Amino acid sequence: MKPPEVVKKLPLDKISRINDTIAIRSNQIFATMGFFWFCLVFSLLPLKWPAAMPFVQYASSGVLQLVALPLLGVGTILAARSSDKLAKEQHDAVMETVQDMQILMAELHQLHLELHAKVDEALAGGEPETAQPG
Repeated sequence: MKPPEVVKKLPLDKISRINDTIAIRSNQIFATMGFFWFCLVFSLLPLKWPAAMPFVQYASSGVLQLVALPLLGVGTILAARSSDKLAKEQHDAVMETVQDMQILMAELHQLHLELHAKVDEALAGGEPETAQPG
């Protein structure tokens, strides 16, 4: 199924950047102690003014749960992208180092075997292969 022509004309990359910016900035606001204290004081308003209870319930269930929670989730995912990228780069670098170390260990093992063979040959009284007169 092809998308409608209207959708093709939309600047989707710009819309995506705007959405990402809104989500990250919302996450930066909602995930603060200041916002926590605001919500705490807001939820305690009906203790002083009981008539405010319906508005507080509407605002907390409607606005905070239906708007803030999805924004927090998306913002958290977007903020984690950079740390995920860094973790992948670090993993790749470590794995490359491990491969290099495996190659070096194989070379070292081969040198050890050659040296061991030459020492055994020297102890047996024979001439080492590399010391043959030419």
